[in-house]
Amino acid sequence: MRKVKLSIIIVNYRCRAYLDRCLASIFAKNDLEVVIEVIVVNNGVAAEMEGLATLYPEVKILQCVANKGFGNANNLGVGVATGELLFFLNPDAEIISQDFSEIMQAFEKDPEMGILGSRLVLPDGNVQPWIAGTKVSLWNILANNLNCVRDSRHWQSERPVEVFWVAGTALFIPKKLFLRLRGFDSNFFMYFEDVDLCCRMHFLDKKVVYFPGFSVLHHGGKSFLLKKNQKKNYYLSQDYYFRKHLGLFQTVLLKFLRLFSF
Repeated sequence: MRKVKLSIIIVNYRCRAYLDRCLASIFAKNDLEVVIEVIVVNNGVAAEMEGLATLYPEVKILQCVANKGFGNANNLGVGVATGELLFFLNPDAEIISQDFSEIMQAFEKDPEMGILGSRLVLPDGNVQPWIAGTKVSLWNILANNLNCVRDSRHWQSERPVEVFWVAGTALFIPKKLFLRLRGFDSNFFMYFEDVDLCCRMHFLDKKVVYFPGFSVLHHGGKSFLLKKNQKKNYYLSQDYYFRKHLGLFQTVLLKFLRLFSF
């Protein structure tokens, strides 16, 4: 039996219809050069996984006792992963590119490679914005809110480009580096856990690269039915990221400015 090279980890929460399409896109070809395994971590009710094992017997299914967040569920998936490379993929995404070998080669050729982020394409055919960017700072947030969006040059790039962070929607990372970083910070329930992971990868002097050669169709936000909760979780995670990496002063200032401009 050939050794598993790539572990694809998908965290599902109220997204079964899209999950089926996601899995179908992964198994669309039987001649994949890279041996893969697929792990689905269900953060919702167990009934949502009914029939999945019959449709995809090769998929490993983990049922969480409670929903403790996106990062925590991904960490559980890594606990049973056997591949050398991890691929975190959202359930409301479908793989367009089928050649994982190019991703494997990118890591093999460059020992300083830490994280690769995929190109995310929206259903209308446009590249999804805010899937890669520069270092998070109060100044950059202010600039973005004033429509001075400099990060767009990253996600519009047609060539691989080094960035500060990439979206966790479709993110590749060597398992040994993920474990070295002790995985996602479970204090992030949702949002900014990917930015935090990339930030900590830089502490290891490893590269974070936006890799437009690997494309994923992203339907976007299908597991979040209540926009009010979505915004609340975003701000809680943003505040925690600022406290962790930028200090109390900038965190307080961020909250103050948010009252007027965000």
